[in-house]
Amino acid sequence: MIDRIAISIAIIPMAEDNGWSPTVQGAVMSAFFLGYVTLQIPAGYLSDRFGGKWVLGLGVLFWSLFTLLTPASAALGITVLLACRFLMGVAEAVTWPSIYSLYSRWVHPDRRASAVGLMNSGISGGAVIALICTPWLISVWSWQGAFYLYGVLGILWFAVWAPLARSRPAEPPKWEAGSVVTQPAAGSPRSDSAPETRYPRLTVGGMLRSRAIWAVAVAHICINWSLYLVLSWFPTFVNRELGADLQLAGFLALAPTIVSLFMAPLAGRMFDRLVAKGHDRLKVRRIMQSLAFVGITGAMMAITLTDSLILSVTVITLSNALTAFSIGGFATNHLDIAPNQSGLLMGVTNTLAAVSSSASVFVSGWIQDLSGGWDAVFLTAAGVSVFGAVIYASLAGVEREFE
Repeated sequence: MIDRIAISIAIIPMAEDNGWSPTVQGAVMSAFFLGYVTLQIPAGYLSDRFGGKWVLGLGVLFWSLFTLLTPASAALGITVLLACRFLMGVAEAVTWPSIYSLYSRWVHPDRRASAVGLMNSGISGGAVIALICTPWLISVWSWQGAFYLYGVLGILWFAVWAPLARSRPAEPPKWEAGSVVTQPAAGSPRSDSAPETRYPRLTVGGMLRSRAIWAVAVAHICINWSLYLVLSWFPTFVNRELGADLQLAGFLALAPTIVSLFMAPLAGRMFDRLVAKGHDRLKVRRIMQSLAFVGITGAMMAITLTDSLILSVTVITLSNALTAFSIGGFATNHLDIAPNQSGLLMGVTNTLAAVSSSASVFVSGWIQDLSGGWDAVFLTAAGVSVFGAVIYASLAGVEREFE
């Protein structure tokens, strides 16, 4: 996440050095997401079948190398930079599918929301580091130096991960006992015991027919629209629209991210505890996801009504606090629907969400050029969130449908 967020700060001096318009800046930031859509599904399939250790590890190694190459790419021209950002996105595409596959093998089903919450907290922690360190590195070194440092850190992480990590426990976990789902073949002798439920493998047709998967996919798409609007454009917004200097812009962007750092694990833990106490899993998911969308919609509408720097940061911060409830909403819903193929299912929905992320970053720059302001950008995000809330509340499900 450090590598990904650095561009949202570094894009400001990069644009000043090269005379880029908002549309070009949006293209530079969105190129990552165009690459990000390419390997999501293959990464999920490979992780579910062979394990997530090397899928995740090699992804980190290669995106770190492309982070190192970002300054040289920018010096060679916008086309080379766009290609570098695209390839960085290709490498980082493996992250979520491989992690979900690892969680399905290492984490007990009753604790998976808590685990995903902790992972999201780590993602927010990376964003905090990037937002603190990147402006400082730019001021004392250069924007190029930030990319050099972050690239080296990723390579060092891989050097530790490769010899120590494993794709699955040495012994099958207890919760997997009896989880093999088979059904007697036609004409075979009947057993006195009831046949176990047989779950089909994920197919395109099966996913298209599943209301629950539609709910997860639409929620993922709509959340990412607003999430990456804020991650990519918020520092520029407070710098150019509200008058904060570069270092202050990075500092103010910390507030929403720090809230997410603490709220994500709390939301995951809350979901697991509510379900453990006997509350209906589906109702809890719907309520928590609705709270997330209400927070986004309210913040995006409120920010168009004020020119106050402090108030704008405050509403985005409150929005991020509520968005964390998605951990108990769509974000762990994959593990209900297809526990043994959660990496592949995450790859599918995250591919669609990555398209949304790219579209949000690029379209937001285009809307700024077209309208000359930010209100239409934020109102568009509010409308997307309302749509996502309605679809998830109407279609969400928690029953297992696939292997």
